[in-house]
Amino acid sequence: MNSNFLFPSKFKYLAIILFLIPVFCHLFDIVLLNNDLVEKTLFEFLVSCAFFLIVFSRYKDDDEMLYSIRLKTTVYSLLVGVFLLIGTPLWNYILWNQEYTYESAGGIIMTVLFFNTLFFFRERSKLKEVLEDEK
Repeated sequence: MNSNFLFPSKFKYLAIILFLIPVFCHLFDIVLLNNDLVEKTLFEFLVSCAFFLIVFSRYKDDDEMLYSIRLKTTVYSLLVGVFLLIGTPLWNYILWNQEYTYESAGGIIMTVLFFNTLFFFRERSKLKEVLEDEK
């Protein structure tokens, strides 16, 4: 099946590089910018782009089932993101009587894309197992 809305499969390698930059900088305490807020925002952006490219890049075995998995995992991850956005402040206020702390948009987006990637790989592995069992 030919789709025009997915990135080429080579973008997964770019995603790995985008993901490794913040990990490498964190492990070796490399400071790119002197501003902590800007650096945190930059790292959230890089990781979010990496997760996005991983999920929305083509695979060799793309078919209608994989497209429906992408759609389903996107919906699930958005539900998790909405739950975290609404539930976290309530949870902190009810259990620990803490004031509301603001979450950054980059952190929320990164969380949603992380869960999207996690759910996608889980569902894709289930699909592979079912297809191998049929053979």
